[in-house]
Amino acid sequence: MPVLVPLVVAIPFIFAGWVVHRALEHRARMRQLNTRALQQQPMAALPAADRVALEQRIANLEAIVCSDEFAFQRSLADKRGAA
Repeated sequence: MPVLVPLVVAIPFIFAGWVVHRALEHRARMRQLNTRALQQQPMAALPAADRVALEQRIANLEAIVCSDEFAFQRSLADKRGAA
C-alpha cells in the first residue's frame, strides 16, 4: 500500500508532462511544415514547345465547351418556344 499512494499522486503529473511534450512536438512539426511550404520554389516554366502544345489544347477544349454550351442554349430556347 505505501507504493500505491506515491504512484497515484505521480500519475496526473506524468500524464500532464506527456501532454505538454506532445503539444510542443506538434507545434514544432507544424512550424517546420509551414516554413518548408514557404521556402518551396515555384515550378519551372514549361519549355516553349510544351507551352504551345498546351495552349492549343486549351483552345481546342474551349471551342468544344463553347459549341456544347451553344447547342444546349439553343435546345433550351426551342423548348421554351414550344411550351
